[in-house]
Amino acid sequence: MITKENYRFLRNLDDFRLLPIDQFDELALHIKKRKAPKEHILFFEGDVRDKLYIVVSGYVRIEHSDTLGTFTYTDFITSHNIFPYEGLFEDEVYRFSAQAMTDVEYFCVPTKLFEEFSATSVYQMKHLYVGLSRLLRLHELRVRNVVTSSASMRVEQSLAFLLKELGEVDSHLPIALTTSDVAAISGTTRETVSRVFRDLKKKNLIAIDHKYIVFLDPVL
Repeated sequence: MITKENYRFLRNLDDFRLLPIDQFDELALHIKKRKAPKEHILFFEGDVRDKLYIVVSGYVRIEHSDTLGTFTYTDFITSHNIFPYEGLFEDEVYRFSAQAMTDVEYFCVPTKLFEEFSATSVYQMKHLYVGLSRLLRLHELRVRNVVTSSASMRVEQSLAFLLKELGEVDSHLPIALTTSDVAAISGTTRETVSRVFRDLKKKNLIAIDHKYIVFLDPVL
């Protein structure tokens, strides 16, 4: 059972405000709030997709690797977003794993009930469609970045993407990232990322403090 404060918080989120109040009330009876420490696994790829998640505070990394372990897809979930959007009304298992990058607070929402109620509202379905369209545009931008022939440019564009998606007011990234993380995002090697980092630091464009990237000039 969630508190009245949590009820109001969830009701005001875009993913819930269009549901009829009686359906939202029933859904709220099954929503649970949880806390998890840094590095905690919320779910593994292949687990039964019985819950959707809403991050209240903190950051979550989602990751998928191919069967040979030669390719890794990495992305990050920020607060107040329901995930995973991919696979709604279709997938029975999760397509990727999710791990807390920081200490996180989050809500667990029963997938089947959310899908059942959403399917009865044309306004809710329109909202979900728009959300999927926005997600698709972000993925298209990342794909364009990965197919750029210059590895150095891919790293710089990936940093710009991270700044746009995760950057705080003071141009700090709020999560610690290794060269392996940035290499996975940009589709290149750790050696290339290290070289680009050295070049950007020489130009006073970025600084790195205990794996936290600081953008000294937001325009890379």
